[in-house]
Amino acid sequence: MKQINLEEKKLLQEYFTCGTMKSDELESIVKEMKKEKVLQKHPYQITPPIKEGGRWMTYIQDAEVNKRVKITSYTEDGIYQKLYNIYYPVKKETLEILYPLWVEKRKGMNLSSRAIQRNRNHWEKYYNNTKIVRKPIDRITVEDIEDFFHGCISEYDLTKKELDNMKLIFKDLMKYAKKKGLILSNPYDDIEIKVNGCKPPNNPKDESRVYLPKEKERLFCQLNKRLMQMPFETDAYIVFLLFKLGLRIGEAVALKWADIDWEAREIHIHRMESRVEDEKGKLIVAICEYTKKKSPAGDRYLPLSDYEINLFGTVKRINEEAGYSDGDFIFCDKEGRTKIREVDNCIRAQCRRAGIEVKSAHDIRRTVASEMRRNKVELEDIQWYLGHNDDATTRTYILNNQGKQKTSRQIIEALSNMNGSDVLMGTQNL
Repeated sequence: MKQINLEEKKLLQEYFTCGTMKSDELESIVKEMKKEKVLQKHPYQITPPIKEGGRWMTYIQDAEVNKRVKITSYTEDGIYQKLYNIYYPVKKETLEILYPLWVEKRKGMNLSSRAIQRNRNHWEKYYNNTKIVRKPIDRITVEDIEDFFHGCISEYDLTKKELDNMKLIFKDLMKYAKKKGLILSNPYDDIEIKVNGCKPPNNPKDESRVYLPKEKERLFCQLNKRLMQMPFETDAYIVFLLFKLGLRIGEAVALKWADIDWEAREIHIHRMESRVEDEKGKLIVAICEYTKKKSPAGDRYLPLSDYEINLFGTVKRINEEAGYSDGDFIFCDKEGRTKIREVDNCIRAQCRRAGIEVKSAHDIRRTVASEMRRNKVELEDIQWYLGHNDDATTRTYILNNQGKQKTSRQIIEALSNMNGSDVLMGTQNL
């Protein structure tokens, strides 16, 4: 058998560099190199077929059964390929193997712990222990991916939004695999997913996502009753502040006295309570020196009216009289800094006591945005006030916060001068 010498290997490298090698030449040289590597390890004779149509034959030592096992093939190339696969097995990367590396990579991108946890939840629910994540990445086809996603749509009754969220993992993993050189082309780029099988989204009515005027009035009344009963509890003041500044609840509980510029009458929003991983990978509550998604838009200075100035003054007095303190944090109680969970519980409990639909702190943000827009505040100013990256997000916060009946009356009144027939005005309902 011909051995490939150093000069031939140099020539092979030159062919690779210049790109002049033909495919059959490359295949022939690769086969010779594989034979050479097999012969360096294989201790048994490789015998050709005795008669035409027979098989090439040799043996290998099977460690599991501690005896020789026969290996055969109808062609010489075939038997050397089998032996090469035995002596030099190729470790095939899979999505299952790549996933932990991808997670670590995302951690290095300074993504929020919640985003990482959401990825983990989607992996556990949709991907873990499935066939496709155990298949070698370079063997995953367009059809494999399409079948997997169509199967998920059917099995989990996914909405399009949930489908898009869980697809992110697959899309990013395949992109990561290509960057690592594990695949030459990305089959994900060519998939076509039929979303008509997705469950229609459950779009809640505007009234359930904002506080209507009467609801707001009743909630405020209940919160004031709460303050009369428990004058040293400051949770209610956080709720009142949310209705004025439209803050995320995590931003509100992270406010410090140093954030207030009393002379300029403005407050600096630039941190929030979130959940981060500790040394053991467990999610814990912590204050982070950034706002949601670490967005630059979240770092903002908001104007303060006399109402907010007086509110902060009242809270300061309560803290001093009750002895509340936790560093420089504004909102505290005897246990220390007020947490998101405490404010969320307060909102929900007071909604129930006020006899209104239970709504969240985020619904307060939507109410603030909707009220600003109703009063002709420009969209870009609302976007800045809420700390959004783009106006598309802000638009989803602007809803009808007046109620269907009032809106209907306003529409009828606005179109009253469009009546075209005097005769119809005297027509009775039949």
